[in-house]
Amino acid sequence: MKKILFSLLFSLAAQAQPIVIDAPVEHIYIPMGFDSNDSVEVIVTGYFPNACYSRNDVKVKVSGEFVNIDITALAPPPERSNKLFCADIAIPFKEVISLGNLQGGEYKVRINNASPYRLEQTLQVAEARSNAVDDNIYAAIEWVEDKGNGNFLLHGWKYSECFALDQVKVMSNGLDTLSVLPVMKELGTFCPMKGKPVAYPVKLNFSKLKMKRPLIHVRTMDGKSVNSIIDLQG
Repeated sequence: MKKILFSLLFSLAAQAQPIVIDAPVEHIYIPMGFDSNDSVEVIVTGYFPNACYSRNDVKVKVSGEFVNIDITALAPPPERSNKLFCADIAIPFKEVISLGNLQGGEYKVRINNASPYRLEQTLQVAEARSNAVDDNIYAAIEWVEDKGNGNFLLHGWKYSECFALDQVKVMSNGLDTLSVLPVMKELGTFCPMKGKPVAYPVKLNFSKLKMKRPLIHVRTMDGKSVNSIIDLQG
């Protein structure tokens, strides 16, 4: 009897294991302003059809002018995918994908190229003007606050009095993304760590973008970014 019960439980557990599928991606954002010294990033969004889906893995392969990205998800097995087991609610997801350092040039970014959810977009990478880690030092930004009417605050930290904000550059890709570059200037060479919170105001104009859910892509001091999607229809 115990053997039968164990076999039954093992069978049920095996049937309940999730399966790996191509993630149902919907859109890819390609920020502007990257050069060959930067860690290049792209942002991919989509929706899981119900609460039983979840992230799984992201794989990146660069081959010549092509950047192939495979994004997979975990899905419930068919016998457990009905509404009795899974809450019937669309779950948005966002993947910020690092492509590493790329040589200057034009690339074709292909997402889930062999699936029905295939996406493709062009990426431009400029050739760096120097061999420095980056042509600019950016502010240490952690999050973006929407104050309304195109006014935003870039919240972060000022680690030393050696650096101050010089300017906030804004670059548009003309489609769906504003790249915000909070460039710092060096005031001295002796830089004791202090660490205090700061908030830099910036005014953004979305009128020339074609998408009603644009991305604000803010470059940060650690070489990564803070990414916020804004709903202009609300």
